[in-house]
Amino acid sequence: MLKLNYEKLPYQQKAVKAVVNTLSGHNDLTNKMVLEPEQLDESVQETLLNNNEKYKGTTYLKPFPQFNIEMETGTGKTMVYLQTIMALHKRFNENKFVIVVPSRAVKAGVEDSLKKLKSYLSNIYNTDKYHYFVYDSKQISELQNFAGSNFEIMLTTVQAFNKSTNVINQEYNEGFFGGRPLDQIKDAHPVVIIDEPQSVDGAKAGKEAIVSLNPKVALRYSATHKDKQYPMLYEFGPAQAYQDHMVKHIETLGTEVDTNGNVAFIQLKEKPTTTGNSLQAKVIAYKQVGDELKKKTITLNQNDSLFKKTKNPQYKSWGRVVEINRIDDFVEFENGKQVTLGNHEGEAHIWLQSQMEALIRDHLNRELKMQDQGIKVLSLIFLDEVQNYRVYTSDGAKNGQYAELFEKLYQKIIKSDPKYQNLYNYNVPVDEVHDGYFAQDKATKKKVAIYRNTKGDTKKDETAYDVIMKDKEGLLTQYIPGKPDTNTKAAKLRFIFSHSALKEGWDNPNVFQIMTITTPKNDLTRRQKIGRGLRIPVNQKGERIYNDKQNVVTIYASETFEEFANGLQKEYLEDGVVSNKIDANTFAGLIIKNHSSQLNNEESDDTELVDNDSDMVNVTEDKVVMHKITHEESDKFAQALQESKVTNNKRFITVTGIRSLTQEKKQEVIKKATEKGISHETASSMMDYFANQFKAPTITNRHNREQVKIVNIDNPFLNDLWEKIAKKINYRVEFTEDTLINDIVNGPNPLSEIQLEKMTAVQTRAKISVSKAKITNGLLSTNTAHIENLDLPIIDITRQLADQVGLTKQAINKMILETDKKNPGFIQKIKLNPALFVQRAKQNIKAHESKLLNQSLVYVLNGEKWDKNNLKEFSAEKRTLWSIPSRGLQKTLFDKIVVDSDEERKFATQLVNEEKIKYFLKLPHWFKIPTPFGNYNPDWAILAEKKDSECLYFIADTKSTTDRTKLRNDENARIEAGKRAYEAKGMENIIFKAPIVVVGNLDL
Repeated sequence: MLKLNYEKLPYQQKAVKAVVNTLSGHNDLTNKMVLEPEQLDESVQETLLNNNEKYKGTTYLKPFPQFNIEMETGTGKTMVYLQTIMALHKRFNENKFVIVVPSRAVKAGVEDSLKKLKSYLSNIYNTDKYHYFVYDSKQISELQNFAGSNFEIMLTTVQAFNKSTNVINQEYNEGFFGGRPLDQIKDAHPVVIIDEPQSVDGAKAGKEAIVSLNPKVALRYSATHKDKQYPMLYEFGPAQAYQDHMVKHIETLGTEVDTNGNVAFIQLKEKPTTTGNSLQAKVIAYKQVGDELKKKTITLNQNDSLFKKTKNPQYKSWGRVVEINRIDDFVEFENGKQVTLGNHEGEAHIWLQSQMEALIRDHLNRELKMQDQGIKVLSLIFLDEVQNYRVYTSDGAKNGQYAELFEKLYQKIIKSDPKYQNLYNYNVPVDEVHDGYFAQDKATKKKVAIYRNTKGDTKKDETAYDVIMKDKEGLLTQYIPGKPDTNTKAAKLRFIFSHSALKEGWDNPNVFQIMTITTPKNDLTRRQKIGRGLRIPVNQKGERIYNDKQNVVTIYASETFEEFANGLQKEYLEDGVVSNKIDANTFAGLIIKNHSSQLNNEESDDTELVDNDSDMVNVTEDKVVMHKITHEESDKFAQALQESKVTNNKRFITVTGIRSLTQEKKQEVIKKATEKGISHETASSMMDYFANQFKAPTITNRHNREQVKIVNIDNPFLNDLWEKIAKKINYRVEFTEDTLINDIVNGPNPLSEIQLEKMTAVQTRAKISVSKAKITNGLLSTNTAHIENLDLPIIDITRQLADQVGLTKQAINKMILETDKKNPGFIQKIKLNPALFVQRAKQNIKAHESKLLNQSLVYVLNGEKWDKNNLKEFSAEKRTLWSIPSRGLQKTLFDKIVVDSDEERKFATQLVNEEKIKYFLKLPHWFKIPTPFGNYNPDWAILAEKKDSECLYFIADTKSTTDRTKLRNDENARIEAGKRAYEAKGMENIIFKAPIVVVGNLDL
C-alpha cells in the first residue's frame, strides 16, 4: 500500500512563520504570545510591511485578535494550519486549540489529516504529539479532557454550537460543574483555527458562535476570504501558486454538438434579464440560415413563438413562451418543456457520450505515459442525480444509465487500440475500474440501502466521506498484475463518481480529469471543480512529481474555453482574489517605510505617531516612519498609471500595459506621481507593489528580442583563448559500493557520529489516568508519557534509506551492522529515534557519495573540440542584454552579452575597465562541462596579461559570494567537478576560478 511522503514546502513554512513572528512581536527570544493591543498592532504592521499587505486599522483586535491567511486550493491549507498549531505549541506552550470547519465534508478531511500527520508533525517540530478528538454531542464527556494541561485539539463543525438548542449550549445540573459543556472550552481560552471562514462565520450566527468559544486569538484560513477587515498575515493566492508550479495547470475540454437541426436542441444562454417592465431571455437554438439550420442566439419575450423566430419546424410543437423565470433561471413553453442554464436539451445524451468518451480516452493515454513513473491516474465525475449512476432495488444496487454508458464506452475504447494492452489495468474487469461515493441511508430489515442526492453537508453524507477517506492511500496505489498487495478494490478503482459529497473537503493529488454533468440547480463553482484536482501528483513512493508538461488537470466543461476562463476570472473577482481595476482603494492601507525627512516640517523629529487613523502610524528610533498610504495617494498613483498607458482609460489593467513596464516606464510613472504631490519614496513603494502584484504571462515575442552582433571575430586574443579552452573532455568515476560503505563506516564524518536527540522521535501514548489537578465525578483525562521506541524493526530503516539514497537494502544493512560492530550500541541508539536517524543518515550518506564522486572523478581529453564557427550572432530578450561600452568592444566578440544577474553585469563592467584583461567571452549555453551532477556551463572565458607579458587563461564562474558554504550543494558539486576538469592532462594552461565576485578574485 502506498504511503504518502510529506514535503517541506517553502511557502508553507513562510505562512507558519508569518503567524509566529506576528504573535511574538518579531522578537526571537520571547516565549509568550504578544497580545497587548498596542504591541500586537505594531507587530502586525511590521508583518504587513514585510509581505506587502494592507493595514485596515485596529478593528481586528476586538473582541479578540483575528487574522487572515490565504492559501490557494490545493496548496496544503490544512497542513499549514496544523504546522502552525505545532509551532505555537512549541514556541509559546499553547496547549488548547479548536478547529472550526463549515461542513462534514471538510471535517472528514481534517480528521484524516489529524490522524495521519500526528507523528510526522511531532518529529519535524521536535515536540510532543497532540491528542485530538472530533466533537460529538453523543460523546460530550470528551470535553472534560479539554480542561486539563495536555496538548489538545478539538475539531468541530460550526453547526454543532451555533444555536441555543445545541447540546453543547445546554445547562447541566450534574457534570460540567453545573454549567454548559461549552464552558469547558471557554475556560481553556483556546487558539481558534477557522477553516473556510466565509462559510463558518459569514453570517451573524457564525460570528456569535466563534465569540462564544472565548478565543485567545483566531486564525482564519481560506482561498476566498470575504471579511477583509482582518490583517492578511500571509497570502499564497492562485497567481503565486501557478507561478511557483505548486499546483497543476488547468485545461478545459468542451464538446460542441451539431446535429444540423435534426434534434430540437435548445439551451438557455445566460440568466434572463429585465427590459422595461418585462423579462427577456437569450437561448441558443437551430435557426434557418439559407439552406442550412445553424445554432444561433435567439432573443425571446413572453408569448414569442420559437418556431416563427427560427423558421425551424422542429420547434412547431413547442408553442409560445409561457414563462420566463429569473429566480430559477428557466424558460417554459406551451408544450411543458423547460429550457435551463447549462442543459443541452435535445442533445444532452450526445454531449454526455462525447464528453465521457473524451475523458476515458484522455485517462488511458495519460496512464500509458505515467504508469512507469509510478503515477496512478484518477478521474472524477460529478453527477446531476445519484439514480442516474446507481439504482436501488429489492435485489440490491444496480447500474444506472451513466454507469451503463461508462462501461460500454470504456470497453469500446480500451479495445480500440493495441497500445492499451500495455496498461497494467488492461485485464481488470470494467465493473471494478469505477465506483460511486454517495450519502447513504443504511439498510434495515424493512428496506434496502438507499443512495441520496444531497448537498454534501448532511449527516448521511458522512457515509460517503468515511469510505473515501479510508481509501485515500488505496486510491493512489497502482494496481500491478502479479503483485498481491496491489490486488485491492481501491487500487483497481480509477474512475470516481460522486454527487455533491466531494465538492469540498476532499481532493486527491492524482486526479487529472474532472467532468461535471450539470443541471440548473448544480451549485459547483468553477473553482470548486478545479480545486478537486489541483494538487501536484505523487508516485508510488508517495513523492510529489513536479513536471509542468504532464501536471495538467482537464475540466470537461459544458461551456467553451472562453466561457470557462471568463467565468473563472469572474469568480476570482467576486471572491476578491483578483482585481484588475486600479483606483483609490488599490494601494490605500499599505504600510511602507519613509525616512523622517519626508515628514511635514511641522513635525518634530522625536514625535511618535501612533494614531491608527492618521497617515503616520509609527516612528522608529532611527527616524524611519511607518507610513500608511491614503486613498488620495492611491488615486493619484492610479492617475499616473493611466496617463502612462499602463492601464486603459477606465483604469483597467491590460496585458500590453503590464508588459510595457520596463525600468524606464516605471520611472516615468514615479515621476508623474511625484508631480501630483506624492513623495518619491511613497511612489517608488507603490510602483514596487504594483509590479509585484500584477505580472503579465511570460510569452515569447520576437518584437521584444534584440539581435546580438559579432564585432570582433578576427581578434588574435580570441584565437589564442579559444585554442586553449576549446578542447572537449569526458569523465569517469572510479569507486565501488564497498568503497562507499568503508568511507561511511571508517572515514571522516562516519555514520556513528550522527547525533540523535531522544526527545524528538519519542512515541506519545494516550494513557488514561486520574488527573491530580482536577478530579471531578471520577472522570478520566488523557495523559501522555514519552517512551523510547525500542521495538522498531531495523528493516524499516533500511527500506526507507534505500529508497531515498539509491542504494540497495543490503548495502544499508551492511553499513549499519559494520558501524554497530565498530561502535557497540549503535543499533540501540537508532531505535531511540528511527525517523530522525533516517533523515540524518540520508544527508550523511549523500555527503559521502558526493565526496567520493568528486574524489574519484577523472577527466580525460576525448580528442574533440568546440567549433569556433558555432560562435554566431543570435537574438535574446532585451531585458537580459547588457550593451558593451565602446571602449570594451575590442576586448570581446559580441556587441552585447546576456547577463543573468546584477553580479554578472558588475563583473562585465570590471572586465571592460581592467587593463590586464585583454579579452573576455561570455560562454555560450552550449559550452558545457560534463559532470556526474549534470552538465556545467561556466560563465566566462578570460585572457589576462601580466606585466611581464605572460598570458593567463581563465575559465571563471561568477556568484553572489565567494563563500562556498553559502552555495547550494549542487552548485558546489559542479564547481568541484569543474576544478577537476581543468586539472586534466592537456588542460594545464587553463586556470579555473569559481566562485568569484570581482576581477580581483582572479589574483592577477
